Amino acid sequence: MNVLIVEDEYLLALELAEKLLDMDSNIRIAGQTQSVASTVEWLQQNECDLIFLDIHLSDGSSFAIFDKAKVKSPVIFTTAYDQYAIRAFQVNSIGYLLKPIDDKDLRQALNKYKETRSNFATGLDNLLDYLDKTSLPQKKYLSRIMLNLGKTQIPVNIEDVAYFMAEGRYLFAMTKSGKKYFYENTLYKLEEILDNREFFRLNRRYIINFNSIVSFTPYSKNRIKVKLFPEPGEEIIVSSEKIKEFKQWLER
Repeated sequence: MNVLIVEDEYLLALELAEKLLDMDSNIRIAGQTQSVASTVEWLQQNECDLIFLDIHLSDGSSFAIFDKAKVKSPVIFTTAYDQYAIRAFQVNSIGYLLKPIDDKDLRQALNKYKETRSNFATGLDNLLDYLDKTSLPQKKYLSRIMLNLGKTQIPVNIEDVAYFMAEGRYLFAMTKSGKKYFYENTLYKLEEILDNREFFRLNRRYIINFNSIVSFTPYSKNRIKVKLFPEPGEEIIVSSEKIKEFKQWLER
């Protein structure tokens, strides 16, 4: 069994590899990558039977890998957070392990892979039919956040945020009342814990609330301009790659 480990913390990757080799002598560590880019490159040149995939990598969310490479192997996600399980099972996931990884949970995940291996070979749809979806953990979305105005912290309900915007290394939240606050987080992490029925990642700098959209119009070939309220003071452009996804999200 050839296994790819995707983990940006070297010691955690080493520990996982040692556990896998101890549990099953038939396992071979075929590769170990640390980022979205290096994983995409590895998958384009190599094949494996099973992938252990950390969600937060050095250059972003590992879900981006599925947009950039054809992932043929089943995936067992590893993460310190429990909010991503539903999204994980929308791709090739057959397991979801919380860090620190418990030996018993790891063994159960390996056993599930062995039991479902033949189903996966006949297609992802058959695999999803085989898995008991009722065992998936309940998705918990972010409902309240603490925002900062100088040294003062202010609790805000997430539905009161019109949009989040990145400015350089900093992230800000604009409330529906037009107040701008510093928020200690990143867009990558925030994207995973917001309800994707209400919030959408427009581009590299903005995550918007559905209720903040005033209108959108054609901007240039295959791009559109979105008007938000409160006004952000700059043009908000959706790229051609995002337009289809954006329009599908609007009609949910």
